[in-house]
Amino acid sequence: MSLSDITTASIIAACDEYDELGKTRFLKKYGFGSSKKYHLLHNGKYYDSKAIVGAAHGYVGPGFVPLNAKNSSGGQGRAVQVLENLRFEVVENPPPTRNPDWSRDELILATEFYLRHAPSIPSKTSKPLTALADEIRATAVMQGLSGNDTFRNPNGVYMKLMELRKYDENYKGIGLGHERVRDVELEVFTLPERELLLAAYDIRNRIQAFRESGGQVPKVERPLPKSEVLRELLASDKPLENQLAEVLIDWQDTKRDFGRFPGLGREPSQIRKHGAVHVIEKRVRSRASGFDEVSASGKSYEQIVVDHFEQFPNEVVETAKKRLADFDLAMPTDNRDELEKKTKAILSRPEMLSEPPAGNPSPKKELALGTVYVRDPRVVAYTQQRANGVCELCQQKAPFRRPDGTGYLETHHILPLAEGGPDTVENCAAVCPNCHRALHSANDKEGLAEVLKKRLSDTV
Repeated sequence: MSLSDITTASIIAACDEYDELGKTRFLKKYGFGSSKKYHLLHNGKYYDSKAIVGAAHGYVGPGFVPLNAKNSSGGQGRAVQVLENLRFEVVENPPPTRNPDWSRDELILATEFYLRHAPSIPSKTSKPLTALADEIRATAVMQGLSGNDTFRNPNGVYMKLMELRKYDENYKGIGLGHERVRDVELEVFTLPERELLLAAYDIRNRIQAFRESGGQVPKVERPLPKSEVLRELLASDKPLENQLAEVLIDWQDTKRDFGRFPGLGREPSQIRKHGAVHVIEKRVRSRASGFDEVSASGKSYEQIVVDHFEQFPNEVVETAKKRLADFDLAMPTDNRDELEKKTKAILSRPEMLSEPPAGNPSPKKELALGTVYVRDPRVVAYTQQRANGVCELCQQKAPFRRPDGTGYLETHHILPLAEGGPDTVENCAAVCPNCHRALHSANDKEGLAEVLKKRLSDTV
Protein backbone atom coordinates (compact mmCIF):
# COMPACT_ATOMS: atom_id res chain seq x y z
CA MET A 1 0.00 0.00 0.00
CA SER A 2 1.37 3.41 -0.97
CA LEU A 3 0.26 6.95 -1.69
CA SER A 4 -0.10 6.02 -5.34
CA ASP A 5 -3.14 3.90 -4.37
CA ILE A 6 -5.10 7.00 -3.41
CA THR A 7 -7.98 7.86 -5.73
CA THR A 8 -10.08 10.90 -6.51
CA ALA A 9 -13.03 9.33 -4.69
CA SER A 10 -10.97 8.73 -1.53
CA ILE A 11 -9.75 12.35 -1.51
CA ILE A 12 -13.35 13.59 -1.78
CA ALA A 13 -14.40 11.21 1.03
CA ALA A 14 -11.64 12.62 3.24
CA CYS A 15 -12.80 16.17 2.46
CA ASP A 16 -16.36 15.22 3.42
CA GLU A 17 -15.12 13.91 6.78
CA TYR A 18 -13.08 17.10 7.27
CA ASP A 19 -16.26 19.14 6.73
CA GLU A 20 -18.21 16.97 9.15
CA LEU A 21 -15.66 16.95 11.97
CA GLY A 22 -14.21 20.41 11.48
CA LYS A 23 -10.54 21.21 11.09
CA THR A 24 -9.45 20.82 14.73
CA ARG A 25 -11.07 17.42 15.33
CA PHE A 26 -10.01 16.10 11.94
CA LEU A 27 -6.34 16.98 12.45
CA LYS A 28 -6.38 15.56 15.96
CA LYS A 29 -7.97 12.29 14.78
CA TYR A 30 -5.28 11.67 12.16
CA GLY A 31 -2.35 13.13 14.09
CA PHE A 32 -1.46 15.96 11.71
CA GLY A 33 -0.64 19.58 12.33
CA SER A 34 -2.03 22.46 10.32
CA SER A 35 -0.50 22.95 6.86
CA LYS A 36 1.91 25.85 6.85
CA LYS A 37 2.19 26.46 3.12
CA TYR A 38 0.17 24.21 0.80
CA HIS A 39 -3.58 23.71 0.93
CA LEU A 40 -6.02 21.73 -1.19
CA LEU A 41 -8.74 23.94 -2.72
CA HIS A 42 -11.93 21.92 -3.29
CA ASN A 43 -15.43 23.31 -3.90
CA GLY A 44 -14.32 26.75 -2.73
CA LYS A 45 -12.91 25.49 0.58
CA TYR A 46 -9.34 25.09 1.78
CA TYR A 47 -8.09 21.83 3.35
CA ASP A 48 -4.81 20.83 4.98
CA SER A 49 -3.21 18.95 2.09
CA LYS A 50 -1.04 16.39 3.90
CA ALA A 51 -3.77 15.50 6.40
CA ILE A 52 -6.30 14.99 3.60
CA VAL A 53 -3.94 12.69 1.72
CA GLY A 54 -3.22 10.68 4.86
CA ALA A 55 -6.92 10.28 5.70
CA ALA A 56 -7.79 9.49 2.07
CA HIS A 57 -5.58 6.39 2.19
CA GLY A 58 -8.10 4.84 4.59
CA TYR A 59 -10.91 5.42 2.13
CA VAL A 60 -9.28 3.62 -0.81
CA GLY A 61 -10.97 0.30 -0.01
CA PRO A 62 -10.92 -2.82 2.23
CA GLY A 63 -7.60 -3.38 3.92
CA PHE A 64 -6.43 0.22 3.54
CA VAL A 65 -5.79 2.25 6.68
CA PRO A 66 -5.28 5.99 7.17
CA LEU A 67 -1.72 7.27 7.26
CA ASN A 68 -0.79 9.60 10.10
CA ALA A 69 2.03 12.10 10.28
CA LYS A 70 4.50 9.43 11.45
CA ASN A 71 3.88 6.72 8.85
CA SER A 72 3.12 9.03 5.92
CA SER A 73 6.13 9.03 3.60
CA GLY A 74 7.41 11.77 1.39
CA GLY A 75 6.38 14.79 3.42
CA GLN A 76 4.45 17.82 2.18
CA GLY A 77 5.92 17.70 -1.32
CA ARG A 78 4.75 14.14 -1.92
CA ALA A 79 1.20 14.97 -0.73
CA VAL A 80 1.08 17.90 -3.16
CA GLN A 81 2.28 15.65 -5.99
CA VAL A 82 -0.49 13.09 -5.24
CA LEU A 83 -3.18 15.78 -5.28
CA GLU A 84 -1.94 17.41 -8.48
CA ASN A 85 -1.66 14.02 -10.24
CA LEU A 86 -5.34 13.52 -9.46
CA ARG A 87 -6.02 16.97 -10.98
CA PHE A 88 -6.90 18.67 -7.68
CA GLU A 89 -5.92 22.32 -7.19
CA VAL A 90 -3.24 23.02 -4.59
CA VAL A 91 -2.79 26.61 -3.41
CA GLU A 92 0.36 28.04 -1.89
CA ASN A 93 -0.14 30.39 1.08
CA PRO A 94 -3.93 30.82 0.79
CA PRO A 95 -5.73 33.67 2.60
CA PRO A 96 -6.46 32.97 6.28
CA THR A 97 -9.62 30.99 6.97
CA ARG A 98 -10.08 32.81 10.28
CA ASN A 99 -9.17 36.23 11.57
CA PRO A 100 -6.41 36.68 14.16
CA ASP A 101 -7.11 37.59 17.78
CA TRP A 102 -7.35 41.30 18.48
CA SER A 103 -4.14 43.08 19.42
CA ARG A 104 -3.83 45.38 22.43
CA ASP A 105 -3.88 48.53 20.28
CA GLU A 106 -7.06 47.41 18.52
CA LEU A 107 -8.67 46.68 21.88
CA ILE A 108 -7.73 50.12 23.18
CA LEU A 109 -9.63 51.80 20.34
CA ALA A 110 -12.60 49.45 20.77
CA THR A 111 -12.72 49.91 24.55
CA GLU A 112 -12.46 53.71 24.34
CA PHE A 113 -15.36 53.68 21.85
CA TYR A 114 -17.38 51.30 24.04
CA LEU A 115 -16.98 53.38 27.19
CA ARG A 116 -17.84 56.56 25.29
CA HIS A 117 -21.10 55.15 23.96
CA ALA A 118 -22.29 52.50 26.47
CA PRO A 119 -24.95 51.42 27.08
CA SER A 120 -26.20 52.53 23.63
CA ILE A 121 -23.65 51.18 21.17
CA PRO A 122 -24.12 52.59 17.63
CA SER A 123 -25.46 50.12 15.09
CA LYS A 124 -23.42 48.25 12.48
CA THR A 125 -24.57 50.64 9.73
CA SER A 126 -23.85 53.85 11.64
CA LYS A 127 -21.08 56.23 10.62
CA PRO A 128 -19.38 56.20 14.06
CA LEU A 129 -19.04 52.41 14.02
CA THR A 130 -17.89 52.33 10.39
CA ALA A 131 -15.24 54.95 11.22
CA LEU A 132 -14.11 52.86 14.20
CA ALA A 133 -13.78 49.79 11.97
CA ASP A 134 -11.59 51.81 9.58
CA GLU A 135 -9.34 52.89 12.48
CA ILE A 136 -9.04 49.37 13.85
CA ARG A 137 -8.28 47.92 10.42
CA ALA A 138 -5.55 50.54 9.97
CA THR A 139 -4.08 49.63 13.35
CA ALA A 140 -4.07 45.95 12.41
CA VAL A 141 -2.36 46.60 9.06
CA MET A 142 0.32 48.69 10.79
CA GLN A 143 1.04 45.67 13.01
CA GLY A 144 1.26 43.27 10.08
CA LEU A 145 -2.06 41.54 10.84
CA SER A 146 -4.34 40.26 8.11
CA GLY A 147 -7.35 38.00 7.76
CA ASN A 148 -10.11 36.86 5.46
CA ASP A 149 -12.67 39.01 3.65
CA THR A 150 -14.48 39.78 6.93
CA PHE A 151 -11.31 41.09 8.59
CA ARG A 152 -12.27 43.84 11.09
CA ASN A 153 -15.36 44.81 9.09
CA PRO A 154 -18.20 46.72 10.82
CA ASN A 155 -20.06 43.49 11.64
CA GLY A 156 -16.98 41.99 13.27
CA VAL A 157 -16.15 45.18 15.16
CA TYR A 158 -19.73 45.40 16.44
CA MET A 159 -19.53 41.78 17.65
CA LYS A 160 -16.30 42.59 19.52
CA LEU A 161 -18.03 45.54 21.23
CA MET A 162 -20.81 43.18 22.30
CA GLU A 163 -18.17 40.82 23.70
CA LEU A 164 -16.66 43.64 25.77
CA ARG A 165 -19.89 43.82 27.74
CA LYS A 166 -18.73 40.80 29.75
CA TYR A 167 -16.14 43.07 31.41
CA ASP A 168 -18.65 45.89 32.09
CA GLU A 169 -19.89 45.86 35.70
CA ASN A 170 -22.82 48.09 34.72
CA TYR A 171 -24.07 45.65 32.09
CA LYS A 172 -26.64 43.29 33.54
CA GLY A 173 -26.37 40.57 30.88
CA ILE A 174 -23.46 38.19 30.31
CA GLY A 175 -22.06 39.52 27.02
CA LEU A 176 -21.12 37.55 23.92
CA GLY A 177 -18.32 35.04 24.37
CA HIS A 178 -18.63 35.32 28.16
CA GLU A 179 -17.01 31.93 28.67
CA ARG A 180 -13.76 33.14 27.08
CA VAL A 181 -11.91 35.80 29.05
CA ARG A 182 -8.68 37.10 27.53
CA ASP A 183 -6.17 38.64 29.93
CA VAL A 184 -5.29 41.41 27.47
CA GLU A 185 -8.98 42.35 27.05
CA LEU A 186 -9.51 42.55 30.81
CA GLU A 187 -6.30 44.54 31.26
CA VAL A 188 -7.31 47.11 28.62
CA PHE A 189 -10.91 47.38 29.83
CA THR A 190 -9.76 48.15 33.38
CA LEU A 191 -7.13 50.75 32.43
CA PRO A 192 -7.49 54.09 34.25
CA GLU A 193 -9.60 56.39 32.12
CA ARG A 194 -6.86 58.95 31.49
CA GLU A 195 -4.37 56.24 30.50
CA LEU A 196 -6.88 54.70 28.08
CA LEU A 197 -7.66 58.08 26.53
CA LEU A 198 -3.99 58.96 26.02
CA ALA A 199 -3.26 55.53 24.53
CA ALA A 200 -6.14 55.90 22.04
CA TYR A 201 -4.92 59.40 21.16
CA ASP A 202 -1.41 58.09 20.49
CA ILE A 203 -2.73 55.27 18.27
CA ARG A 204 -4.80 57.71 16.21
CA ASN A 205 -1.75 59.92 15.72
CA ARG A 206 0.19 56.91 14.45
CA ILE A 207 -2.66 55.98 12.09
CA GLN A 208 -2.63 59.52 10.68
CA ALA A 209 1.13 59.42 10.17
CA PHE A 210 0.85 55.99 8.52
CA ARG A 211 -1.75 57.24 6.05
CA GLU A 212 0.11 60.48 5.33
CA SER A 213 3.23 58.46 4.48
CA GLY A 214 1.29 56.49 1.87
CA GLY A 215 0.22 53.53 3.97
CA GLN A 216 -2.68 51.62 2.43
CA VAL A 217 -5.61 50.26 4.46
CA PRO A 218 -8.18 47.94 2.82
CA LYS A 219 -11.54 49.64 2.58
CA VAL A 220 -14.66 47.80 3.69
CA GLU A 221 -18.05 48.99 2.58
CA ARG A 222 -20.54 50.16 5.17
CA PRO A 223 -23.26 47.48 5.64
CA LEU A 224 -26.32 48.33 3.61
CA PRO A 225 -29.59 49.18 5.39
CA LYS A 226 -32.49 46.72 5.18
CA SER A 227 -34.84 49.20 3.54
CA GLU A 228 -34.83 48.86 -0.25
CA VAL A 229 -35.64 52.57 -0.64
CA LEU A 230 -32.66 53.56 1.53
CA ARG A 231 -30.37 51.32 -0.53
CA GLU A 232 -31.64 52.99 -3.71
CA LEU A 233 -31.03 56.46 -2.25
CA LEU A 234 -27.48 55.52 -1.25
CA ALA A 235 -26.79 54.17 -4.75
CA SER A 236 -28.25 57.23 -6.47
CA ASP A 237 -26.02 59.55 -8.51
CA LYS A 238 -27.82 62.55 -6.95
CA PRO A 239 -26.03 63.99 -3.87
CA LEU A 240 -29.33 65.18 -2.36
CA GLU A 241 -30.68 61.62 -2.33
CA ASN A 242 -27.43 60.28 -0.85
CA GLN A 243 -27.70 62.85 1.95
CA LEU A 244 -31.36 61.98 2.56
CA ALA A 245 -30.40 58.32 3.01
CA GLU A 246 -27.70 59.29 5.52
CA VAL A 247 -30.20 61.43 7.45
CA LEU A 248 -32.75 58.63 7.66
CA ILE A 249 -30.13 56.04 8.67
CA ASP A 250 -28.82 58.35 11.42
CA TRP A 251 -32.38 58.96 12.61
CA GLN A 252 -32.90 55.22 12.90
CA ASP A 253 -29.74 54.89 14.99
CA THR A 254 -30.77 57.76 17.25
CA LYS A 255 -34.24 56.33 17.82
CA ARG A 256 -32.70 52.96 18.59
CA ASP A 257 -30.34 54.59 21.11
CA PHE A 258 -33.34 56.25 22.77
CA GLY A 259 -35.08 52.90 23.10
CA ARG A 260 -37.67 53.79 20.46
CA PHE A 261 -38.83 51.71 17.53
CA PRO A 262 -36.45 52.71 14.69
CA GLY A 263 -39.09 52.60 11.97
CA LEU A 264 -39.45 55.21 9.25
CA GLY A 265 -43.22 54.95 8.91
CA ARG A 266 -44.61 55.92 5.52
CA GLU A 267 -41.53 57.94 4.57
CA PRO A 268 -39.94 55.35 2.23
CA SER A 269 -43.20 54.80 0.31
CA GLN A 270 -43.77 58.57 0.05
CA ILE A 271 -40.24 59.08 -1.27
CA ARG A 272 -40.75 56.39 -3.89
CA LYS A 273 -44.15 57.78 -4.88
CA HIS A 274 -43.43 61.52 -4.96
CA GLY A 275 -39.63 61.82 -5.04
CA ALA A 276 -37.10 63.01 -2.45
CA VAL A 277 -37.33 66.75 -3.19
CA HIS A 278 -41.14 66.79 -2.91
CA VAL A 279 -41.17 64.93 0.43
CA ILE A 280 -38.42 67.11 1.95
CA GLU A 281 -40.12 70.34 0.86
CA LYS A 282 -43.50 69.22 2.20
CA ARG A 283 -42.05 68.26 5.59
CA VAL A 284 -40.11 71.50 6.00
CA ARG A 285 -43.07 73.66 4.93
CA SER A 286 -45.36 71.96 7.46
CA ARG A 287 -42.68 71.99 10.20
CA ALA A 288 -43.17 68.23 10.43
CA SER A 289 -39.72 67.04 9.40
CA GLY A 290 -39.48 64.73 12.41
CA PHE A 291 -36.28 66.34 13.64
CA ASP A 292 -37.72 67.08 17.09
CA GLU A 293 -37.92 63.33 17.71
CA VAL A 294 -34.24 62.75 17.06
CA SER A 295 -32.55 66.09 17.69
CA ALA A 296 -29.48 64.42 19.19
CA SER A 297 -28.52 63.07 15.76
CA GLY A 298 -27.74 66.54 14.37
CA LYS A 299 -29.17 65.51 10.99
CA SER A 300 -32.21 67.10 9.39
CA TYR A 301 -34.28 67.70 6.27
CA GLU A 302 -33.66 71.38 6.92
CA GLN A 303 -29.92 70.89 6.47
CA ILE A 304 -30.57 69.15 3.14
CA VAL A 305 -32.61 72.17 2.00
CA VAL A 306 -29.82 74.59 2.93
CA ASP A 307 -27.12 72.41 1.32
CA HIS A 308 -29.13 72.09 -1.91
CA PHE A 309 -30.93 75.46 -1.84
CA GLU A 310 -31.08 75.72 -5.64
CA GLN A 311 -33.64 72.89 -5.70
CA PHE A 312 -36.13 74.53 -3.32
CA PRO A 313 -38.25 77.74 -3.29
CA ASN A 314 -36.73 80.70 -1.40
CA GLU A 315 -39.38 80.67 1.34
CA VAL A 316 -38.63 77.01 2.07
CA VAL A 317 -34.90 77.78 2.30
CA GLU A 318 -35.57 80.66 4.75
CA THR A 319 -37.80 78.41 6.88
CA ALA A 320 -35.08 75.78 6.94
CA LYS A 321 -32.41 78.30 8.01
CA LYS A 322 -34.57 79.57 10.87
CA ARG A 323 -35.30 76.07 12.09
CA LEU A 324 -31.61 75.11 11.91
CA ALA A 325 -30.81 78.04 14.20
CA ASP A 326 -33.39 76.71 16.68
CA PHE A 327 -32.02 73.18 16.34
CA ASP A 328 -28.51 74.42 17.08
CA LEU A 329 -29.79 76.14 20.20
CA ALA A 330 -31.40 72.87 21.35
CA MET A 331 -28.41 70.69 20.48
CA PRO A 332 -26.99 68.83 23.54
CA THR A 333 -23.53 69.87 24.69
CA ASP A 334 -20.83 68.73 27.10
CA ASN A 335 -19.59 72.29 27.68
CA ARG A 336 -20.94 73.81 30.91
CA ASP A 337 -20.63 77.43 29.74
CA GLU A 338 -22.35 76.63 26.46
CA LEU A 339 -25.07 74.71 28.32
CA GLU A 340 -25.74 77.73 30.53
CA LYS A 341 -25.89 80.13 27.56
CA LYS A 342 -28.23 77.84 25.64
CA THR A 343 -30.46 77.37 28.69
CA LYS A 344 -30.76 81.12 29.16
CA ALA A 345 -31.62 81.62 25.48
CA ILE A 346 -34.24 78.86 25.52
CA LEU A 347 -35.87 80.33 28.66
CA SER A 348 -36.37 83.55 26.68
CA ARG A 349 -38.23 81.54 24.02
CA PRO A 350 -41.38 80.17 25.75
CA GLU A 351 -42.55 78.54 22.51
CA MET A 352 -39.60 76.13 22.73
CA LEU A 353 -40.87 74.87 26.11
CA SER A 354 -44.56 74.46 25.33
CA GLU A 355 -44.08 70.69 25.72
CA PRO A 356 -41.64 68.76 27.94
CA PRO A 357 -38.57 67.89 25.84
CA ALA A 358 -37.83 64.19 25.34
CA GLY A 359 -34.29 64.56 26.65
CA ASN A 360 -31.99 61.56 26.39
CA PRO A 361 -32.47 58.30 28.32
CA SER A 362 -28.79 57.45 27.73
CA PRO A 363 -26.75 60.67 27.55
CA LYS A 364 -23.54 60.29 25.61
CA LYS A 365 -20.27 60.27 27.53
CA GLU A 366 -17.18 62.08 26.33
CA LEU A 367 -13.80 60.94 27.63
CA ALA A 368 -11.58 63.93 28.41
CA LEU A 369 -9.32 64.38 31.44
CA GLY A 370 -12.41 63.07 33.21
CA THR A 371 -15.79 61.87 32.01
CA VAL A 372 -18.23 64.57 30.94
CA TYR A 373 -21.76 64.11 29.67
CA VAL A 374 -23.52 65.59 26.68
CA ARG A 375 -26.64 67.27 28.10
CA ASP A 376 -29.81 68.70 26.58
CA PRO A 377 -30.21 72.45 27.28
CA ARG A 378 -33.97 72.16 26.80
CA VAL A 379 -34.17 69.74 29.74
CA VAL A 380 -32.31 72.24 31.95
CA ALA A 381 -34.50 75.13 30.74
CA TYR A 382 -37.75 73.21 31.20
CA THR A 383 -36.72 72.13 34.71
CA GLN A 384 -35.89 75.74 35.67
CA GLN A 385 -39.17 76.96 34.21
CA ARG A 386 -41.12 74.30 36.09
CA ALA A 387 -39.54 75.31 39.42
CA ASN A 388 -40.30 79.00 38.80
CA GLY A 389 -37.58 80.18 41.19
CA VAL A 390 -38.55 77.81 44.03
CA CYS A 391 -36.33 74.91 45.16
CA GLU A 392 -38.12 71.67 44.32
CA LEU A 393 -36.81 70.00 47.49
CA CYS A 394 -37.04 72.53 50.36
CA GLN A 395 -39.79 74.54 48.63
CA GLN A 396 -38.01 77.82 49.46
CA LYS A 397 -37.30 80.66 47.04
CA ALA A 398 -33.90 80.71 45.36
CA PRO A 399 -31.32 82.19 47.79
CA PHE A 400 -30.26 84.92 45.35
CA ARG A 401 -30.81 86.13 41.80
CA ARG A 402 -28.64 86.00 38.71
CA PRO A 403 -27.66 89.22 36.93
CA ASP A 404 -30.64 88.75 34.59
CA GLY A 405 -33.03 88.68 37.56
CA THR A 406 -33.89 84.96 37.51
CA GLY A 407 -33.62 82.94 40.71
CA TYR A 408 -30.43 80.91 41.08
CA LEU A 409 -31.23 77.19 41.20
CA GLU A 410 -29.01 74.29 40.18
CA THR A 411 -30.07 71.28 38.09
CA HIS A 412 -29.77 67.96 39.92
CA HIS A 413 -30.09 64.47 38.39
CA ILE A 414 -31.90 62.24 40.88
CA LEU A 415 -30.28 59.11 39.47
CA PRO A 416 -26.78 60.39 38.61
CA LEU A 417 -25.67 60.27 34.99
CA ALA A 418 -22.57 58.37 36.12
CA GLU A 419 -24.87 55.59 37.37
CA GLY A 420 -26.76 55.40 34.09
CA GLY A 421 -29.41 58.00 34.94
CA PRO A 422 -31.29 59.61 32.04
CA ASP A 423 -31.02 63.28 31.07
CA THR A 424 -34.80 63.82 31.13
CA VAL A 425 -37.20 66.20 32.88
CA GLU A 426 -38.47 63.27 34.98
CA ASN A 427 -34.98 62.67 36.38
CA CYS A 428 -34.05 66.36 36.86
CA ALA A 429 -34.93 68.83 39.59
CA ALA A 430 -34.12 72.50 40.14
CA VAL A 431 -32.75 72.85 43.67
CA CYS A 432 -31.01 75.49 45.75
CA PRO A 433 -27.23 75.11 46.32
CA ASN A 434 -27.74 73.97 49.92
CA CYS A 435 -30.16 71.20 48.94
CA HIS A 436 -27.92 70.23 46.03
CA ARG A 437 -25.00 69.67 48.42
CA ALA A 438 -27.25 67.73 50.78
CA LEU A 439 -28.52 65.48 47.99
CA HIS A 440 -24.92 64.50 47.22
CA SER A 441 -23.27 64.50 50.64
CA ALA A 442 -25.74 64.41 53.59
CA ASN A 443 -25.91 61.30 55.74
CA ASP A 444 -29.62 61.00 54.87
CA LYS A 445 -29.18 61.74 51.15
CA GLU A 446 -31.16 58.63 50.15
CA GLY A 447 -34.14 59.84 52.16
CA LEU A 448 -33.89 63.33 50.65
CA ALA A 449 -33.81 61.78 47.17
CA GLU A 450 -37.02 59.88 47.91
CA VAL A 451 -38.71 63.09 49.10
CA LEU A 452 -37.63 64.84 45.92
CA LYS A 453 -38.86 61.96 43.75
CA LYS A 454 -42.25 62.08 45.44
CA ARG A 455 -42.57 65.84 44.91
CA LEU A 456 -41.57 65.56 41.27
CA SER A 457 -44.04 62.75 40.65
CA ASP A 458 -46.82 65.14 41.70
CA THR A 459 -45.71 67.82 39.21
CA VAL A 460 -44.19 66.07 36.18
